[in-house]
Amino acid sequence: MSIIPPFVQNLIIAYLAPLMDWFSALIYADLIGRAPDHLLVKLSQHLDLAPLEEACAPFHHDHGPGKHPTHMVRHLVRALLVKYLYDHSLREMETEIRFHLVVKWFVGYPIFAAGPDHTTLERFEQWVCQHHQRAFFDQTLRQIDQAFPEQRQQAQIGDTFAMQANAAREPLIPLIRHLCRRLLRELAQANADRAACVDQQIDHTALFPDHEVDAYYLSPEQRAARLHTTVCAALDCAQRVREGLEQPTLLNAETRAPVLQWLDLLDKAISDDILITRDEQGQITHVSERPDKEKGSYRLGSATDPDATYRVHGKKVAFGYNVSVAVNDQFVREIQADTGAQPDNVAVPDLILAQQAHHDLTPSKLLYDAAAGSGKTRALVRQASDGQTQLSAPLLPYNKRTTLFTPDRFQVAEDGRTLTCPNGLTSTVSHSHLDLEGRWFRFYARQCRGCPLWAQCRKHKPNTRAHRVVFISDYRHELDAALVYNHSDAYKADRKLRPLVEQTIAHLVRYNGARHARRRGKLAADFQAKMCATACNLKRWMRRVSVQPDGGAAHHAEQPLAV
Repeated sequence: MSIIPPFVQNLIIAYLAPLMDWFSALIYADLIGRAPDHLLVKLSQHLDLAPLEEACAPFHHDHGPGKHPTHMVRHLVRALLVKYLYDHSLREMETEIRFHLVVKWFVGYPIFAAGPDHTTLERFEQWVCQHHQRAFFDQTLRQIDQAFPEQRQQAQIGDTFAMQANAAREPLIPLIRHLCRRLLRELAQANADRAACVDQQIDHTALFPDHEVDAYYLSPEQRAARLHTTVCAALDCAQRVREGLEQPTLLNAETRAPVLQWLDLLDKAISDDILITRDEQGQITHVSERPDKEKGSYRLGSATDPDATYRVHGKKVAFGYNVSVAVNDQFVREIQADTGAQPDNVAVPDLILAQQAHHDLTPSKLLYDAAAGSGKTRALVRQASDGQTQLSAPLLPYNKRTTLFTPDRFQVAEDGRTLTCPNGLTSTVSHSHLDLEGRWFRFYARQCRGCPLWAQCRKHKPNTRAHRVVFISDYRHELDAALVYNHSDAYKADRKLRPLVEQTIAHLVRYNGARHARRRGKLAADFQAKMCATACNLKRWMRRVSVQPDGGAAHHAEQPLAV
């Protein structure tokens, strides 16, 4: 028998929902009051999430059939933010919202409410990635600029790091077979009849064998024979698919595009890694794998994630993405992910252009390592910044093994057609380089004979008839300006700031999950990099916030999030 009278029970049941909300608010008030220095408590007082909620409002449909959304956008925005702040997986985030009271309070749920499951969080994160890839990063950085406007004027330091792909590297033969399988699957989705026709004509034994001895146990001759058979079958498969694409009635423009994409990937994988010999009739007579030095620089490593390529830094080889980042002494100012094989210097101007486009900021100085030391990169940075950004980077040496005069010892005329050697001799004999951006100047032996600087300039004996050639880059002006700057005290001070970017990269990869891609594709990798940088910026922002004795904060405090 219950000790609570029936009329009291009826009263509690009638007002159970508001009573539970009241009790939840009471518990939260006591809990949050005891933890004023908690990261989420500080964020609730400083970070304005209204712009993000407004931007993500279209995630829920505003017309048509369906009930009112169970989980509001404001809850999902906060949940996604917490996910990256603590580097949680989707299932871990679901558990945290359900059982961690401070997380549940910050996200916006009462104690007794059920939070979103991992599938709901997944759908929202994917939607944000596709529609508002930069929203969290840009909005957070704008509010940081409002709190600390002086840091916008600071010098920036740039560098790169590897993000490993969420896919396994595939050997060459399995890669070709996998690409054929993806190609046929895409063709089947576009036109099932045509895919069935192609499937009947291709060599299944070569492309999709049921049982096969592992390549490890094969002799070199057997491996070569398997490679020959697989490549021939793959080229035949691609040709049959291409014949179907030439018939406009089979596929329209919308369904043809994905099939063409996989055809291009298959062609690229074969051309980058395979050397094919044909006879006069065009028949394949020999197939072999290219030497490492002759392989393509942007080689595919997996058909599971075609955007990921091999990032080679010295002896370190990583399969995935090359992430470029620009930071100042506290915050990440810009970050972007590109395919792994992209050279470090390519993204340097993009770091400046992105800040101009999204934050109306052109950094006064950008510090980089030797990857940005070439004249071309310096010219591109000057063009991107309209001459407002000073690129501080070591100059690339001309030739470490020579003791002779290097091109920087020669003076070029303003018109670029006359070159003067260290002894004052001039040459107008020149021609442009076919591959490099610059000109070759030639000094004949009869000009130089008797020169007191012969031993310092030429490797041949004084009686030689060989001429001396000097390559002058089209970016000589940038290189000369960099040579002057790199001997100044300002450059020496710049070099002391280089460790700051290494500290930030360590923070990103160790504590914010920027080392391993959680999804596949360049778009997803870039979104993850920006969200990791957002988490890093928020943590560093909150470290600079002082907690007042009454539990409030020193900078533009707001009311805690209501539940």
